[in-house]
Amino acid sequence: MSMLVLDLMWMGLIAWLIARAVVQYKSYEMARSTGWTSANPPPTVAVIVPARNEELNIARCLAGLVHQDYPQEKLRIIIIDDGSTDQTTAIVRRIARLDPRIELISSPPLPAGWKGKPHACWHASKACDADWLCFIDADTQPLPRLIGSAVQLSIDRHVAMLSLEPFQELGSFCERLILPAGFFLLAFSQDLRRVNDPAQPDALANGQFILISREAYDAVGGHQAVHDEICEDTALARRVKSPKRKLLVIGAEPLIHTRMYRGFSSLWEGVSKNLTEMVHGNGNAIFFGFTAIFLSLAAILLPVWSWHIALTQSTPAHYFAAVASSIGSLALLGVHIGSAVYFRIPFWFGFLFPLGYLIGSALCFNSVTRRMRGQVAWKGRIYAPPATQLRTP
Repeated sequence: MSMLVLDLMWMGLIAWLIARAVVQYKSYEMARSTGWTSANPPPTVAVIVPARNEELNIARCLAGLVHQDYPQEKLRIIIIDDGSTDQTTAIVRRIARLDPRIELISSPPLPAGWKGKPHACWHASKACDADWLCFIDADTQPLPRLIGSAVQLSIDRHVAMLSLEPFQELGSFCERLILPAGFFLLAFSQDLRRVNDPAQPDALANGQFILISREAYDAVGGHQAVHDEICEDTALARRVKSPKRKLLVIGAEPLIHTRMYRGFSSLWEGVSKNLTEMVHGNGNAIFFGFTAIFLSLAAILLPVWSWHIALTQSTPAHYFAAVASSIGSLALLGVHIGSAVYFRIPFWFGFLFPLGYLIGSALCFNSVTRRMRGQVAWKGRIYAPPATQLRTP
């Protein structure tokens, strides 16, 4: 009887997780690729791209920005180099010769207590005067109607800060193995319905694309106000969201794509850097780590053990229990096969989700360990906890 209860609980847990995912999916709004459609004069937009050692990405990002269908005289593109030691600046200079809208500036030395990205964004924001500031990561591929659609949407819906979720491109084996499992788990901790509800305090943002009105940016202190944050995007969103200023976070598959990592090393470092903040603290990160281990092991071991008992005991209750546990595991497998199809990767990656969860749990524990040691590493810098000095190895 205890096995039956355990198997039914497993099936119920998976049913609840999938139901929650379905609710999240149905409430997930996708931006439309409309471009600028208003008859009114378009506002000025300054696109700011912080770049540190982005030689593999920056050309694709700039190619997308220079081909925006937004009126050229209203668009300015600022690349803020944050101490790159590769060919990033040389690539930007070469492209800038062909388009006068592109400006390359260098970020000053990093002050004590600042993180690199907020410092670069803050410095670039002071170098431009525009109605809207658009912060875009260098690892993105903007499609032609991105800026016009985002500005039109923000004005039509009276949004002070718009954050778009790009379509995630997964190239290497480890990206395809680990990231879909991570996205699936994150879907249970984030509720965009509350984030986009002005009556709720919840706030988050994806720093790969943020469009914010100059008025709102200056009013909350811009990136200077979040200078020591690892996840400065969500910290900025918390400051912006208020009864007077609307925050909107929606999908943007038709408008912008991204490939965040290019192999295991960058994935391990990047996810470890952000994960604790993304799940709101060390305690939650540890919980997610153990949850990932449980899901990966239970999905395989529970049906195997249940069928072993059913075949040796041969009672209706034990057979029912084995079927129940199998249904739960097969449903979870189906979700991950569907996820693989959505991300346009081979469907058989869905069968590897237990391994993806196990590596994801290691990432959770590594993120917590790095926080406790004050060693958050990213692109050659090691950040100490907030309000302490940054050191470069």
